[in-house]
Amino acid sequence: MTESRLPINPIYEEIGVRPMIHAGGTNTDHGGSKMRPEVIEAMAQASQSYVPIAELSSKVGDFIAQLTGAEAGMVTAGAGSGIVLSAAACMTGTDKAKILQLPGTRGMKTEIVIAKAHRGGYSHMYTFSGASLVEVGDAYEWTMDELDASINDKTAAVAYLLAPRVSRRGPTLRETVEVAHRHGVPVIVDAAAMLPPKSNLGRYIADGADLVTVSGGKDIRGPQATGMLFGRKDLVAAALANHSPNHAIGRPHKVSREEMVGLWMALKLYVEHDEQAEIAGYRVALGPVVEALEGIDGVEVAIRQDNFRFFLPNVVVKLTSDWNGPSGPDVKAAMMDGDPRIGIRFDPDHNELEINAFNMQVGEPEIVGLRLREELLQR
Repeated sequence: MTESRLPINPIYEEIGVRPMIHAGGTNTDHGGSKMRPEVIEAMAQASQSYVPIAELSSKVGDFIAQLTGAEAGMVTAGAGSGIVLSAAACMTGTDKAKILQLPGTRGMKTEIVIAKAHRGGYSHMYTFSGASLVEVGDAYEWTMDELDASINDKTAAVAYLLAPRVSRRGPTLRETVEVAHRHGVPVIVDAAAMLPPKSNLGRYIADGADLVTVSGGKDIRGPQATGMLFGRKDLVAAALANHSPNHAIGRPHKVSREEMVGLWMALKLYVEHDEQAEIAGYRVALGPVVEALEGIDGVEVAIRQDNFRFFLPNVVVKLTSDWNGPSGPDVKAAMMDGDPRIGIRFDPDHNELEINAFNMQVGEPEIVGLRLREELLQR
């Protein structure tokens, strides 16, 4: 068995949690992404002084709007918080009585139209506001006519999901906006994981979206529990009215001053960094993983990157029909249970293991490759 070369982290050792190599991308259940040192330093500095939270939120929101081309912006407690607040904003506006009424919906528009192909665990969060989801099409595709027919006088918004591996066999965002706006209905975009490329920061507002939510703790490398919501000024104002520190449905979505400053600094660094050089570096870093897996019968190994499944380079290990070793889920579990423990992804639809370099440190790809080879060769 490969010997662990992970440095000891005294904090986690005292708590009793064993650290891991994060080779699965930016998934939340393994900690999101690693903040840059400048972000950590900015958060530490922010913690030393007190400021009016609403004023700080407004200033950081202005910066988000500037970067995205939106009329206004705000910091949320992750992209999921942005989904809930978007729905609430479209239902209540800034009407204080309605805001205090949620999740009660008497007297409000209560339906959010969404393609069935865009339904998933995250879309359920729209209903936290008290709204109900109206599905359009089937699990694979939908049409503009179906979308148009689903909008009525109860429709508060149309929700549109942009994410890796999600069906695109339906109207584009621009086409969706065209239909929704014809009815005077706003369009909410969940683009939590749509970075890179960083040009996407402004793309969806340019396409006509009314509200967009993006994760701050993935490719941006901000605090994991942050996100951004940006769009129309009136709708962002409504989202803020539904948000902490107000006693409203978003009160549990508290964002600290340290997190707001951390996301602000992370965004500054993100828009300035050389994205193409960084991506090229990930390809190089994944080389030792590919080399370690050469010559294993029944598997196909390649580095893949595209604009649908893999926005960043990934080593993809295909377990072919000739594979007679352990199953993909068993390999994934064994990687996490071993020493060092390693988090990777498994795609059951394609029977593929996936390794991402985004959060791996120097020397870790070699460990991942050797460990993965050992687990694959367990018969």
